[in-house]
Amino acid sequence: MISSRVKLLSSSSTLKITALTKKLKKEGRDVVNFAAGEPDFDTPSFIKEKAKLAIDQGSTKYTPSAGTNEIRQAICNKLKEENNIPCEAPNIIVTSGAKYAIFASMVTFLDKGDEVLVPAPFWVSYPEMAKLCGAKIKIIKTKAKDGFKLSADLLARAISKKTKLLVLNYPSNPTGVTYNEGELKAIYDVVKDKNIIVLSDEIYEILTYDGARHVSFASIGDAHKFTVTINGFSKSFSMTGWRLGYLEAASNFIEAISKVIDHTTSCASSVSQAAGLAAIQDKKWPQTMREEFEKRRNMLFGGLSTLKKIKPFKPNGTFYMFCDIKKSGLSSVEFSSSLLDKHLVSTIPADSFGAEGFIRLSFATSTQDIEKGIARIKEFTSSL
Repeated sequence: MISSRVKLLSSSSTLKITALTKKLKKEGRDVVNFAAGEPDFDTPSFIKEKAKLAIDQGSTKYTPSAGTNEIRQAICNKLKEENNIPCEAPNIIVTSGAKYAIFASMVTFLDKGDEVLVPAPFWVSYPEMAKLCGAKIKIIKTKAKDGFKLSADLLARAISKKTKLLVLNYPSNPTGVTYNEGELKAIYDVVKDKNIIVLSDEIYEILTYDGARHVSFASIGDAHKFTVTINGFSKSFSMTGWRLGYLEAASNFIEAISKVIDHTTSCASSVSQAAGLAAIQDKKWPQTMREEFEKRRNMLFGGLSTLKKIKPFKPNGTFYMFCDIKKSGLSSVEFSSSLLDKHLVSTIPADSFGAEGFIRLSFATSTQDIEKGIARIKEFTSSL
């Protein structure tokens, strides 16, 4: 009775651990949650007030399927001014979360047998979405010694005649790696003449550290002609539950993706779009959050760096820290499960990210919990 495509899907270890963590906390257990995939900040009050006003004014009906004209124009202005992406408002589609923007794009472009290139470590949903489209996934394994970065050489060797789409995600979930302009230019030089679509997931762009500037792939050369840029409000404005994302692409891509939106979600929430319009016009709040996350990153990295059986990699962005736990002698699942069971510290095993022997820690939690978590991990690893 179940579709063969759905039977191919793997369940998400991220959601499993997160659900168990929430269950333990609800039971009153003192869990340090390093598994969170969302900012721990509340949505700013000025955004919530705009949403309340929209409800009171009756903005509770369907909007155009691609989004209201106002928010599409505001997003377009942001992409032109901050990301140097040449676009106009009609090049924008507002979606029910950035995750759906990715899926709608894949459904639009992929046919059975098409090849999707996914650098590893990867966010768990990219391969599963491609499977739902009947596509074949080719994983490109990156190495810790290279900073978990996709090089032009690795990419060139992975491309075949069946390659249809390349997934880029930076700053990366789960590694926190990002790319500078030169590195993106090298990737661009490989794909520019290959008739390959680039899906550039830049949802964590605001969380880029050490004074680095985020560079959008679509701003390189004429990459905007074959790139779908994915972004949204979940990470930048702590609006995960509002389910509001967007994509930018060339007009011919937009025309095709719009058909998928028309016949699936119809449009993103009208109230969320009103809230998003207020959010995107504010430039200060995301920077305040970024500064706090950078402090927490430094604190977590400093603490974990003193431990012998865990090796943290200092992220350039996101609120994730990727850690090598191979010296522990445990698998990723064994490490995370034992740590949660025995010491009430929740982490994500990275086997489902295509990286056995690693775990992912989120520092989207308080400095008090970070300090407590480091102490508990030290106790756990010392006992191995």
